[in-house]
Amino acid sequence: MRLKNATFLNGDIEFETRDFSIEAGKIRFNVNDSDKESSMDCENYFVIPGLINAHFHSYSPLTKGLMKEMALQDWCNDSEQGKIQQLFFDYVDNEISERDFAYVAQKSYVDMVKHGVTFVSDSDPKSPALLSDAMNEIGIRGIIDTYEEIGDYYNKRKDNVLFGSHLLEEEDFTNEELLRVKSMKDKYNPIMMTHCLENEWRFDIVKSKFGKSSIELYNEMDLLDNQTVLFHGVFMSKKDIALIAKQKSSIVHCPLSNLDTGAGVADVSYMLEKGVNVCLGTDYAHTNMWELMRLTYYLLKINNSVNKFAAEDIFKMATVNGAKAYKLEEEIGQIKDGYKADLVFIKKHSDLGPLLNKATFSSYLYNLLFYSKGDAVQHVMVDGKWIMKDRKLTTVDEQKVENRYIQIAAGFLTYLKEQGY
Repeated sequence: MRLKNATFLNGDIEFETRDFSIEAGKIRFNVNDSDKESSMDCENYFVIPGLINAHFHSYSPLTKGLMKEMALQDWCNDSEQGKIQQLFFDYVDNEISERDFAYVAQKSYVDMVKHGVTFVSDSDPKSPALLSDAMNEIGIRGIIDTYEEIGDYYNKRKDNVLFGSHLLEEEDFTNEELLRVKSMKDKYNPIMMTHCLENEWRFDIVKSKFGKSSIELYNEMDLLDNQTVLFHGVFMSKKDIALIAKQKSSIVHCPLSNLDTGAGVADVSYMLEKGVNVCLGTDYAHTNMWELMRLTYYLLKINNSVNKFAAEDIFKMATVNGAKAYKLEEEIGQIKDGYKADLVFIKKHSDLGPLLNKATFSSYLYNLLFYSKGDAVQHVMVDGKWIMKDRKLTTVDEQKVENRYIQIAAGFLTYLKEQGY
């Protein structure tokens, strides 16, 4: 297929307009005018790389409202809200089937595709095989945290889905557990991920137990390297950040979640200054990457000069940096010759056109970040195959997924009544 008159975000995070082709699922710029191939006129679209959601919990949209204005460490406490939260987790763990759990995940994946996401890192240990099937049925890419089951998934790739494993959260730190994780790392050397220094509670736990930060402990145990992906990092010190930069680990910035739980705001400005690979994750209950990207931009303006960070920095975090975190920077995250054709087509409209298009101040990219509407993403492809056309998924029955999701949500309300609520 040839994409004609395509205004696309290139590897320098700049828009350029030219034709390019998709051959065997890959982007090719050596377009031969004599080639007889199907074509699509892209004059009315901006084309960007597929967005990468680098941290997410697939079941979490079911919890919308349940965690309202409650710190993470207070979840499932003795309050009415906490008791209902505990019943929700009991329902998910014990009452719904693994297949239904996959339907819940698939509903989340569908919502993300609608916002231009083509890769998801899913941190849920329940049935990695079915979650990977749910991703592959839609046609997106992803990585699934298999936790202790990594031995069953080691060095495997199921179509477009990778499998990783889990480091420890601070509340689980013991000398024995650290040695167990070290043994797993030595044996399999997978991509390893975890929530790290997410809030003050977790910071205090590790400091009181070991007198050190999680990062210092991971570094001493040789668990910190370029296959380490750390979520949040709100309470990382400058020393921690310097260690992460030295070891070439990645941090997933999750400000929507961090503000939801009162954890605070990670020092992403310093992380970027030190050369840390920072990517973005919606984390919990949220699926809108554009909302996340805008918030990230505005938070970077706090205590920094107004011109220090730009829209380009945000798009890097949402694309190429996410690819780098999961060792895919030579395959996805950019529109470059030979890269996978994971593309998002955004309808041009008057709100996106700047009065002047100057790279230094008035740009299409800035306007795209701040003025695109919720339905701006029109088409999405992965590996050169359409997975959404005219905002309708081409690979799964959206209504079937939606209906099953509604049934599962209603089942929780029935379960609550059975428990006396």
